[in-house]
Amino acid sequence: MKPLNTDVLIVGAGPAGLALANTLARAGVRFLVLDRLAQGQNTSRAAVLHAHTLEMLEPLGVCVRLEAAGLKLAKFSIRDRARALVSLCFDALPSRYAGILMVPQNVTEEILADALVAAGGKVGRGWMVESVIDLGDRVRAIAARGAERRAIDARYVVGADGMHSVVRHTAGIGFSGHRYDESFVLADVEMQWSHGRDEVKLYFSPAGLVVVAPLPAGTFRIVATLADAPEFPGEQSSRRSSTREVRNMAVPRFRRSYGVRGSASTTASPTAIAAAGSCLLETRRMSIAPQGAKA
Repeated sequence: MKPLNTDVLIVGAGPAGLALANTLARAGVRFLVLDRLAQGQNTSRAAVLHAHTLEMLEPLGVCVRLEAAGLKLAKFSIRDRARALVSLCFDALPSRYAGILMVPQNVTEEILADALVAAGGKVGRGWMVESVIDLGDRVRAIAARGAERRAIDARYVVGADGMHSVVRHTAGIGFSGHRYDESFVLADVEMQWSHGRDEVKLYFSPAGLVVVAPLPAGTFRIVATLADAPEFPGEQSSRRSSTREVRNMAVPRFRRSYGVRGSASTTASPTAIAAAGSCLLETRRMSIAPQGAKA
């Protein structure tokens, strides 16, 4: 198996991997970017781009499309039921992108992937990097796609492959932390909501917390505490059960627990679910790579 040769191997084609691939393509650096998924994610996941992130992405020529696809907000408030405790304003930041841009992650990835193609690059999809070996003057990665296996020699290997990164593990970079006691439900919904689409609201109450964040296309992101969520997202028995779960969770919490009041036509009530899932959350802390580590 004769190895392929490149300067930089990027493992993972999420936003970080795609942004780096775009940067290298424009700098004329040889690279490969591999991702284990056969196609990009189609779920919203992370949904906020901050001002400094957009500043970093500006040289890639993607900010115009991102702003057109997103919803720009200036405010974030923390509330005790209906009473505002803290109000933060982001429109006074010293940046041309002052504010917070609500953009679902799948849209961000699509825009970055299109920019990579325009720059002459592409993502090698369906490739799982199984191992990374330090050979001294280079790093060798073994990747597999189905029954096909391939060796890739690179000067550098970049791990953009998430929490369970084989690159980080090989380099001995720790990612220690602990699990929160609470579990959460997350859903993107269409809903009746008469309290504006100009800010992200986080509500505290004895029943727990809930976040309501406007998204593009008239939808909202809801995040709320939920007892006994599954360890991994997507373990609900069906899309219908997720919809029912979110509706049953949201309506009583908004009407009783969080002090959002009004007539039936103005009270928060999800009418359609764009995406839903529930999971446990963990906090993690990354350590520094050992001196001299290449991957």
